[in-house]
Amino acid sequence: MFGVAQRQGRGLLILTAVAALALSACGGGSQTPAPSDTPVGSTASLPAATSSSTGNGSPVLAGAANALASLTSYKFRMTQAGTDSVNRVADLTGNASSSNGSVTFNGTVILKPDKAAEVTTTGLHIISVGGFDYMDVGNAGFAKMAADSPGASPSPGASPSPASISDPFTPAQVFSDIRMSGYSNVGSEPKNGVPSDHYHAGASALAELGQVAGVRGATWSADIWIANDGGYPVSIAIVATAKDGTIPYETTFDLTNINDAANKVTAPENVVGA
Repeated sequence: MFGVAQRQGRGLLILTAVAALALSACGGGSQTPAPSDTPVGSTASLPAATSSSTGNGSPVLAGAANALASLTSYKFRMTQAGTDSVNRVADLTGNASSSNGSVTFNGTVILKPDKAAEVTTTGLHIISVGGFDYMDVGNAGFAKMAADSPGASPSPGASPSPASISDPFTPAQVFSDIRMSGYSNVGSEPKNGVPSDHYHAGASALAELGQVAGVRGATWSADIWIANDGGYPVSIAIVATAKDGTIPYETTFDLTNINDAANKVTAPENVVGA
């Protein structure tokens, strides 16, 4: 009995850390201290996408978030690095390097007909379906809770909610937080098997990334690939590299299995208290 309670407590502790990381993914939290030659300040939200068509702004890029939301389903792999919240989750899951605090998530997102998502990283497994979040707490099974109550005690009889703790770990949230100005189309090429246009950030966009993210003294790169058919983001790679080769900031994701009928997310059977 004690072992079960201990695993449940660890699961809820992880869920609390996930909630903190959710705020970070949406732009809250603070940067993890980087090496002394790469000062890191407080993190702010990356500027939101803009539909401006002036200068290097691209209405194609600005419309990509809506295009992503119009998909039926997809699978993704996403890496985030450089925040205290990421490090806290990494400490609990054991899935990170102490030098860059990176965490890589894999998952499936269902948008139609009903929203659902499954997100995993080492030691962490969340399933969001039917208005509930299910948190893997080890051999005890999955703790069930209303999707709008991260960190709450398991409540098998709670009413379902459309909000989900898995939302901030999906590409849709990440992409909506990135300004789409200052990128130039550098050509067409396949990405993840999808014919795409490749957009590369110019000097002004890179400088803004460094300023807004609070990372100084690092070399930034930012690339986005937009599907030729559908206009959704297929891949993103935004990385800051310090002089010593460490990564004080990173946001990447890759989409695959776009609108694949085989994409499924189902509620677990071994639910605690069910």
